Amino acid sequence: MFQPLINKVIAALSCSSFLCFTVFRQLNVFAIDFNTTLPELNTFITGEWAWINIDVPLTYSQQIGSKQQGGFADFVQPIIKRNILGWQNATINLACRLEYVDWNVGRFNETDENIGDELWSIMPGLSFRPRPQTVLRANYRIQSQKDLLVNPPSRTAAIQFATRPFA
Repeated sequence: MFQPLINKVIAALSCSSFLCFTVFRQLNVFAIDFNTTLPELNTFITGEWAWINIDVPLTYSQQIGSKQQGGFADFVQPIIKRNILGWQNATINLACRLEYVDWNVGRFNETDENIGDELWSIMPGLSFRPRPQTVLRANYRIQSQKDLLVNPPSRTAAIQFATRPFA
């Protein structure tokens, strides 16, 4: 259920024409995963939230976030389960996914105003699962994204189609 990844060390390679050296930076990630099935309705709920701290050099501007957070919740409700087009026990599901990410948690040093750079989305959808290891899904994605200075968000929408075989 919990999958913490603490004190991972990443390396960034820095090179100039005469000197090449490796600078080590620290990356801390803590994530909480959750999944369950509501027994009465057979609704599947999956979610995750992660907090990330990155050792960013002091010489970088505040546009490069040293703290990030985000997550999602996925709700899948089976509505039809029967033989469909020759597949036994195929399932048609209603789905909804909620997402949020803040790529730069914090406030500007100079003005004490919130640093934007965040996104949220809602994706209602319909999926077909011909067998347990395969899913075909169609979503309608509604998304809002704020820039670094928290200007009015850009709002977009899209229709997405996806297929996924599971191993």
